Amino acid sequence: MSKQPNKSKPVQRTNKTATNPDALQRLKVSLGMIIAVFAFLLYAQSIGYSYTLDDNAAIKNNTVTRQGIAGIPAIVSHNYWYGINDLKGTEYRPLSMVLFAIEWQLFPENPHVNRFINVLLYALSCWFLFQLLCRLFPNQNLVIPFVCSLLYVSHPIHSEVVDSIKSRDDILCFLFLIIATLYVIKAIETNSLIKSIVVGMFYLLALLSKETAISFLLIIPMLMYVFTKATLKNIASVFIILILFTGVYFIFRTLALESITHAPDSSPYNNSLFAAKDFISREATAFYILLRYLFLMILPHPLTHDYSFNQIPLQTLKDPMAILGIVVYIAIGAYAIITIKNKNILAFAILFFLISLAPVANVFRLIGSTMAERFLYIPSLGYCLIVAILLAKYTKTEVIKSRFNTVPQFITMNSMLFAIVFAIVGLYSIKTFARSQDWKNNSELYSADAAISTFSSRAHVHNAVTIYEDQYPLEKNEAAKQILLDKAISEFKKALEIFPEYHLTYQGLGQVYIEKGDYKNAIFYLQKMVAKFTDGRLSAYLLLNTCYEKTHQLDLQIASDDSVISYQPTNTFAHINKGTALGQQGKYLEAVTEFETALTINPNEISAYKDLGVAYGFLKQYPKAIANLNKAATMDPNDPQVPNFMGITYNYMGDTIHAKECFDKANKMTASTKK
Repeated sequence: MSKQPNKSKPVQRTNKTATNPDALQRLKVSLGMIIAVFAFLLYAQSIGYSYTLDDNAAIKNNTVTRQGIAGIPAIVSHNYWYGINDLKGTEYRPLSMVLFAIEWQLFPENPHVNRFINVLLYALSCWFLFQLLCRLFPNQNLVIPFVCSLLYVSHPIHSEVVDSIKSRDDILCFLFLIIATLYVIKAIETNSLIKSIVVGMFYLLALLSKETAISFLLIIPMLMYVFTKATLKNIASVFIILILFTGVYFIFRTLALESITHAPDSSPYNNSLFAAKDFISREATAFYILLRYLFLMILPHPLTHDYSFNQIPLQTLKDPMAILGIVVYIAIGAYAIITIKNKNILAFAILFFLISLAPVANVFRLIGSTMAERFLYIPSLGYCLIVAILLAKYTKTEVIKSRFNTVPQFITMNSMLFAIVFAIVGLYSIKTFARSQDWKNNSELYSADAAISTFSSRAHVHNAVTIYEDQYPLEKNEAAKQILLDKAISEFKKALEIFPEYHLTYQGLGQVYIEKGDYKNAIFYLQKMVAKFTDGRLSAYLLLNTCYEKTHQLDLQIASDDSVISYQPTNTFAHINKGTALGQQGKYLEAVTEFETALTINPNEISAYKDLGVAYGFLKQYPKAIANLNKAATMDPNDPQVPNFMGITYNYMGDTIHAKECFDKANKMTASTKK
C-alpha cells in the first residue's frame, strides 16, 4: 500500500502544504488568538454601559460589596444576597462577589471596569475552550475545535451573561470548568495524582462561582470515557476526587447558610410553574420550556431577560408543543444513552447539553425562574459541538488531513465548510451586537424587553419603575413629564392585569398617582394593597399619610400614622405627622406628646422642635414655645418660618420689640431665598 501512488505526495513535497508540526502549532496559536480577540471585540461596546438588572443588587447597592476588601469575610460566610437588606437567599456563590468587592476597592462605583473584566473573562474562557477542544480532537485538523469555538463565541444566547455584570458567576463557573477539564486530559496523559487534585480544585472554584457546576460531576467522567484512553480505574479516581471536593463545597455552603431556615419562594411571580395545578401540568410545561430552549439555540430571536409569569403559558398533555417537547427530549436522550457506549461524540454532545441543563430545567425540582437565556450559557457548548460535527461531516471536511500551515490555507482548503460557518457566525454576530445594545442601561433594557415579554407581569413592572424613577426625574418639559407618568401607570396596570397578587405593583401605582396629584386613585390602590397584603404595609401607610394630608382627611391621616407606629414605633415621621394632624384639629396637648416622643427618638429632629414650639404657642405656654423655636433656629438658621413663628409668639407675649426683630429677620431671609 505504501508503494502505490498517492495523490497527496506531490503536494507534500512543497513547503506550502506539507505537514509541519511547528507551523501547525503556530496555526493553533493564531486560531486561538482569533477566537479570543473575536470574543472580546464582539462585546467591547458593552464596556461603556451602566449597571443593569441585578448589577445594582450585587454591586452598587450591596452593603457588603461596597465595603471593598473589608467585606470579603462577610461575603464568604453568608448567602449570595446577604448585602441586600440581609435577604435570606439560598444561593452560595462567593467568588464573583469577592471579585466585585476587590473591584469596588480599587475602582468604586465604576461599572466600566466591571464590564471590561466580564468581557475579558469571556474572551479568556473562549480561548481556553479552543485549547480544550484541540486536545479532545487531536486528529481533526483544528477544524471542529475552531468551528465549535466560533459558534460558541458568536451565539447571541450568551449576551445576557456577558452583558450583565452580575452574571460574572456564570462566566467564572464556565472558565474554571474548562480549565478543570483541561487538567483532566493532562492528568491522564501523565498519570499524575497532583494534576487530578488540581482538577478537583478548579472544579471547587467553579462550584463556588455557581452551583450549577455540579453537572460536571457526571460530565467529566463521561468525557474521560469518550475522548481518552482512561481506564475505569482512572475514571473512578477522578470521580472520587470530584466527590470529595463537592463535599468540601457543601461544607462551606452549609456553614454559610445555616441560619437560613425559611422555605424558598414559591410565588408564581418569578416562576410560573408554581402556579401549575398538578404534577402533570408542571412537567408538561417544563418540557415545553425545554423545547423553547432548543428553538432559541437554533434561532436566537427574539431575546429577552424576562420569562416570568405569565410569559410562558402553563401546558397540559393536550398541548401539542408540550407533547413535542417530551417526544424530542426522550428521543435524543435515548439515542445518546444507547450510543454513548460506543464513544459516540454526538451522543456525548447531546448528553452534555442535557446534563448541564438539568439543574435549571424545572423538571426535577422547581427553581427561582421559569426560564432564562443565561441558563443556556454552558449547555450551548453541546449544541455548538453538534453543529460543528454535523457541518464537518456534511462538507466531508473530516477526511482532509493536516495539509495546511497558515490561516489562509486553513480557510481555503475548507472553503465549503467555512462559507456555511461564516454565514452562521455573521448572522449570530449581528444579532449579538444588536442585542448587546439593549443592555446600555435599565431604561433601554426594560423598554426593549417589555415590548417582547408582553405577557410578563414583572417585565411591565420593571419598565414602569424605570420610567418613573430614572426617566421622569431627568425630563424637564412638563408636558413630557406627564406623558411619562401616564406611561408608567399604563405599564403598572398591564402588570396588574397579568398578575394581581404582587404588592409592589399597587405601591407603584400609588406613588405615580401621588406624583400626578391624583390622590383619589392613589388612595384606591394603596388601600387595596393594605387590604390584600401584609408585605409592604408600612410603605403603603406612609404613602397614604401623604394622600390624607394633601386631601385634609385628618382622621384618616391620624389612623394611618397609628398604623405606621404599630409597625415601627421609632418612626419619627409618623409621630410628627400625627402631631401636625392633631394640631390642625386643635388637640395641642396630644400634639405636644407626639412631638416630644419624636424628639425622644431623635433629639436632632429640627421639624419636631419647630412644630413643638408652635403647639406650645397655641397652648399659650410662650416660654416653652420660644425655647423650642430657638433650638430649631440654632439647628437650621436658614428657615424663615422659625423667626416668623417666634415673631408671632412674641406678639402674643406683648413683646413687640422682639417680635419686630423676628419679623424683619424672617422677611430678609424670605427675600434672600427669592433672589
